[in-house]
Amino acid sequence: MSNVIMATSTGEEHGLINTLANSCQDNGFKHMSPENKAKCEKEKKEHSKMVKARYINHRGAHERLTKPYCKYAGDPIRIYHLIPGITYELPFGFVQEVNEPLNKSMVRSGLVGKDGVPLAKDTPADKLHELVPISF
Repeated sequence: MSNVIMATSTGEEHGLINTLANSCQDNGFKHMSPENKAKCEKEKKEHSKMVKARYINHRGAHERLTKPYCKYAGDPIRIYHLIPGITYELPFGFVQEVNEPLNKSMVRSGLVGKDGVPLAKDTPADKLHELVPISF
């Protein structure tokens, strides 16, 4: 796969901006049971499939996302820099990682009583980054 470097008119590089070697060797899932090994190999193939998605930042067009991606042992470490409103060709696993469900991150209410018991409930964090499917 050839890597074409994308840049804005001001010279800001975006898309896949760097690929680094991974010092962790691919173990081929040899430590897993045959059932789990087959499942993980299928999942690895699905996660490495390249898909087109448009990046949206819910804070506005001035915000960027710079994120490394390395899902499995032996995979190279890829660093992506995304600009809102632009369509990119990205690994499906990266898209899933960016679009993770919100219930994993919570915003603390900060209100605590004298006994240390929260006075208000924690709420899910607002979605900040999103990759909208163009072709999956």
